[in-house]
Amino acid sequence: MRRAISLVFLCHGMVAGSWSTRIPWIQEHLGLSATTLGLVLLATAGGSVAGLLAAGPLLARFGARDATAILVPIYCLTLGLPALAPSVPVLCLALVLYGAAAGTSNVAVNAEASGIEKAAGRPIMTRLHGMWSVGMLLGAGLGALAASFDVVAPLHLGAVAVVTAGGALLAARSLPVRPSAPAPERRLGLPSRSVIVIGLVAFCSSFAESSVVNWSGIYVRDVTGADAVAAALAYVAFACTSAFARLGSVAVIVRLGIVRTVRAGALTGLAGGLLAVFAPVTWVAALGFALIGLGLATVVPQSFSAAADAAPTPGEGVSGIAMMTLFAGLGGPTLFGVVADAFSPRVSFLLVTAAVAAIALAAPVLRPRVSAPVPVPA
Repeated sequence: MRRAISLVFLCHGMVAGSWSTRIPWIQEHLGLSATTLGLVLLATAGGSVAGLLAAGPLLARFGARDATAILVPIYCLTLGLPALAPSVPVLCLALVLYGAAAGTSNVAVNAEASGIEKAAGRPIMTRLHGMWSVGMLLGAGLGALAASFDVVAPLHLGAVAVVTAGGALLAARSLPVRPSAPAPERRLGLPSRSVIVIGLVAFCSSFAESSVVNWSGIYVRDVTGADAVAAALAYVAFACTSAFARLGSVAVIVRLGIVRTVRAGALTGLAGGLLAVFAPVTWVAALGFALIGLGLATVVPQSFSAAADAAPTPGEGVSGIAMMTLFAGLGGPTLFGVVADAFSPRVSFLLVTAAVAAIALAAPVLRPRVSAPVPVPA
């Protein structure tokens, strides 16, 4: 069972990683300026918002397992659509569909993972997100390889779409059917108050993570004078520690508990943020980014688990967290850039550090509810 859901997360991550590497091909193929490309990519965000709003009612109606078996393969198949677009309007439509599929499938797979975690009685959510990170790195690596051999994006993304859709479908169909208690269905996928409180913790983490993802390379280039290779390695340091920490998180959470694990991680990330702010040379900043990745690895996955447990339905809780992390991911890098222009990049990273400090203070909201695990076959 855990292997099956791990494969679903891996396939989901491969799609995201594959897409990110072929955006330059699509820009060149359609002759898009940087401004036009930026505006076009907003269609993905719009589709994601629509998908997240629809996800809660869909899961309440069909259940997380069946929704996962349908929505994740659909998401995988939409990967090839943007590369086939002959014009900007068609590209926008393709990205809306891709974003909507990403939003609904994200909620479905995390809701199913929450149910499996509760049934197993072990905190496996963070490890599953680690598998997603591995899939993303694998997809990005294959994408870079395809680009280096001048493989056209429709062929590359189409092949990845078919392989991941097939793998996700087979894995999801092998998941056991679990009975679920009926819960009131909400007409809109709007978060409840308890989910919003938990979501603020996830918001802070996503704000910090997205700032590092989007600005770490530029930061070390402008602040410490790093070259292009060193700038790329600064992000790699963050991505690798985040993935490895998620994969090895179960034993730590079992030993320390969720609250102490998240708080210790936040303090580690806080130290990393301060290193980045005051870094005199590139390797110190890269070490800071690595500590941020290590420290924040468990926050968003455990927020999904806590919200799924606190909400009337797991789908409602997961969609609420996904919505708040989406907004943080969109707004965080923008705010970082505005502050960097108005003051300096170091001041921008003080905002990241403050967000991480807030996680350390708010960690108790992720404390799980006490419930007896329901044994299921592995």
